[in-house]
Amino acid sequence: MISRMKFVSVVGTLKHYDKIVADYVMDCAIELENPLTALKNTQGFLPSTEVNPYDGVLKRFIEVFEYADIDYKNVKRHKENFTDEELTQYIDVFDEKIHALKGRLEYLEAQIAHARVVEETLSPIMDANVHIDDLIKLKYLKFRFGRMPVTSHTKIDDYLKDFPVYFVELTRDRDYVWGFYVVSQDMSKKIDHIFATMYFERFRLDGDEEGTPAEIVERIKQKNVEWQKEIDSLRTQIDRTVAAQEEDLLRAYADIKFEYDLHAIKRFAPHTKNTFYITGWMEAREAKRLVKKAEGDPECTIIVDDPSAVKHLTPPTKIRNYKIFKPFEEFVRMYGVPSYNEMDPTVFLAVVYTLLFGIMFGDVGHGACLLLIGVAMIAMKKGGFLAKLLPFIGTSSILFGFLYGSVFGFESEHALLQPIWYTPFENSQTMMQTLIYSVVLGVVIILICMVFNIINGIRQRDWQKIWFSQNGVAGMVFYAVVLYCAMQMLLGSTQPLIFAAILIVVSLLLIFLQEPLGKLAAKKKDWMPKEKGGFFVEAFFELFEIVLSFVTNTVSFLRVGAFALNHAGMMSVVVMFMTTMNTGASIGIAIFGNLLVIGLEGLIVGIQVLRLGFYEMFSRFYDGGGREFKPTNQ
Repeated sequence: MISRMKFVSVVGTLKHYDKIVADYVMDCAIELENPLTALKNTQGFLPSTEVNPYDGVLKRFIEVFEYADIDYKNVKRHKENFTDEELTQYIDVFDEKIHALKGRLEYLEAQIAHARVVEETLSPIMDANVHIDDLIKLKYLKFRFGRMPVTSHTKIDDYLKDFPVYFVELTRDRDYVWGFYVVSQDMSKKIDHIFATMYFERFRLDGDEEGTPAEIVERIKQKNVEWQKEIDSLRTQIDRTVAAQEEDLLRAYADIKFEYDLHAIKRFAPHTKNTFYITGWMEAREAKRLVKKAEGDPECTIIVDDPSAVKHLTPPTKIRNYKIFKPFEEFVRMYGVPSYNEMDPTVFLAVVYTLLFGIMFGDVGHGACLLLIGVAMIAMKKGGFLAKLLPFIGTSSILFGFLYGSVFGFESEHALLQPIWYTPFENSQTMMQTLIYSVVLGVVIILICMVFNIINGIRQRDWQKIWFSQNGVAGMVFYAVVLYCAMQMLLGSTQPLIFAAILIVVSLLLIFLQEPLGKLAAKKKDWMPKEKGGFFVEAFFELFEIVLSFVTNTVSFLRVGAFALNHAGMMSVVVMFMTTMNTGASIGIAIFGNLLVIGLEGLIVGIQVLRLGFYEMFSRFYDGGGREFKPTNQ
């Protein structure tokens, strides 16, 4: 459901701004609106141009916290009465200590990373008796160390036969030849380009490496041991430094955050010489508590209005449902947040989604697996809102599994339990019955959606939506009468349907003229279309599309029965293979087949149910054009 909102105005004396805002505004759930735009008469009020004095120090604390890996995001602001000097001293002393320790730590980690690169570079030529430092220090020649593909090395003589360059092969493996080439300084650029065309990958060394590759790698390993010991010591010192000062630093941060937010609200608090004004949206029950809290305060006045008093503003939407329906709110948000004067479809979607999933995926064993997976993921705090959906859809699958008499695909002649209702895949008659039931269910859902659309129209005082739209009274009459006529024809009735035909024609005419009739009902002067020819052509094609949508939306619910049969069909194949194989193969097929159906078909069914919710249900009554309520205390 959607909470009732109130437009709240807080008026107070300017000299008591800090006390009033701290006592009544900062900790209440209010979404602020700038009074200069929210109110029509703001003559004499000036906007606050004061720069927030705590902006710099707040950013400094956050930078240091992130550098020191201190979790500050869940700290609640509160007044601690630190002086500016104490705050600066806290952060400066800690910052100096932590930067010195982490700076040395980062330097050593960079050294180890560099040493690892050198070690990996030299490892293919460990047996080479070449002093790397002698090659690097050549004065008139350029030295390039690296590797090239074996296929390129076979053509090296053809590429270099006319150039003064010498390549020395050190070692090779199946794919690469490792070595170095020496070239004169003036020819180095041209030779480098030629080697690049042969896919030569150069590995750069600093020049600090002395001795053969084996000697260099051995020294690196010894240094790494020393560096790692120092790194472990530095990490211990960092942990101790953070632990010793973290509590005080977070208290200081809470104080800064309080002062920062106190001054930040001034952007929404224009003022005169003696008075400031703050406006915003609150839930009705919260606004009532705020009025009671400020009762008797001579320096502050709180005014509470209905949204109708500020018609030029759009109230935010606060969705409030029981905890059991919370996971389904995310699906609603995917489509769009409901407008303030619109129905919240969360509960309806939750019921229909759970019901349809169970119908399409009815199996006691598979439902139990989904239920257990969901409970496990929730316990491990993984999977987000999707994990919280699994227990609901799993339970629905279990219930319909009992109705169908299906356990891990065992049903009909292989049934482990008798169906309470019937088995959809038992024979052609039950299959047809399943498809008919799914269409009937779809018809009921579509009619309910039309009722919701009419309710939304009443809330929004939109006469076109209530009476003349395809999802209003006219559309409902047309749909119901057509269904009645179709049912009579299927039953072989020969009674004349003249009255029904009249209702169909009248309802189609109202839908055809819904736009001008809606304007006329709303008492708008320009209700007649200016270009009548263009209007009639456009309205005709829209009417054709509307009639077609009734057919496609209804037929679309066939997928509910189709997927119920598909689930049973897939599992019948698994059971067939199980019953024809030996014991070992049967167990393997049972495990693989059931996991495949649970994972693959479960995902597909979940998506298909959501598609039905968005396209066949929401498209008939739900706009989702609202904005979510975002209070400043969150």
